[in-house]
Amino acid sequence: MPPRPSSAIRALSANRFASTSTIPSSSIPIISSATASTSSIPLSITSSSSSELTNVNRIYTTRKTFLWNYYTHLIERSNLIIIFEHSNLTSSEWSKIRNSIKSIPLPNKPFDFNSKNPELIEKANLNVIRTGVLNSLLFKKQSPLILSKENENIIKGQRALLTCKNLSPIYLKQILNKINISLKSLKRDLNSNSNENEKKQPNLKIISILLEGKKILNNEIELNEFLKNTPELDLLRGQLIGILQSPTRQLNGILNQAAGGQLVRTLKGLENDLKGENSKGDEKSN
Repeated sequence: MPPRPSSAIRALSANRFASTSTIPSSSIPIISSATASTSSIPLSITSSSSSELTNVNRIYTTRKTFLWNYYTHLIERSNLIIIFEHSNLTSSEWSKIRNSIKSIPLPNKPFDFNSKNPELIEKANLNVIRTGVLNSLLFKKQSPLILSKENENIIKGQRALLTCKNLSPIYLKQILNKINISLKSLKRDLNSNSNENEKKQPNLKIISILLEGKKILNNEIELNEFLKNTPELDLLRGQLIGILQSPTRQLNGILNQAAGGQLVRTLKGLENDLKGENSKGDEKSN
């Protein structure tokens, strides 16, 4: 059995991981090395009791423990989760894509009666993920994100995770536009045939989307259709209020007509008819 990596190698791995992740360290509890060395994380769910016992007794490294906690933090609080397949992207190119996402102006949160002033939504995070850790976490939580439409495991290979606490169609459209623009700017001019050139280009492909922990979209086409037909929450609320108020407005208009001009015109017509009948009666009497 090979020896365990030294603390220097672990520190080097942690530094390399930091270059491919955007982790808000202030919002995640960091487990100490003493705690992490004795922590037990069920990284897989199996039907065999012996394998479960092995997982319970297994000791995980500090980094895997941290990743488990961080992925749990992202999955539990995000109403928007997008899984990307990535290829041919360097650390600096990842940074460029993240910076382009950070430059997007944040829209306001949906109106809240308990909030005095309008608040901005939280920024989206884009992280390169360890598929083994995320795969086990999603299995444990029985997330619908774990399987594709063909019931194949999609959390394998090179994957990236885009998460956002708030689901804003306008903000999501801007994120996708920024990613596409960044990828075009990173396109490499390689002296080779077209097929090989295409394989070596930086790429981010949408594999699956999870909305509000329930609704699954299986590709970018379904996502674009959702964005096309879904307005912001405040606009939906306004449309709903308009629908609910429409019968009331119609009834109010009818009552106003009956109580106002139409009733006056009806009475005047009756008055004129009575005057005409009275004048005819006077003529006959004379």
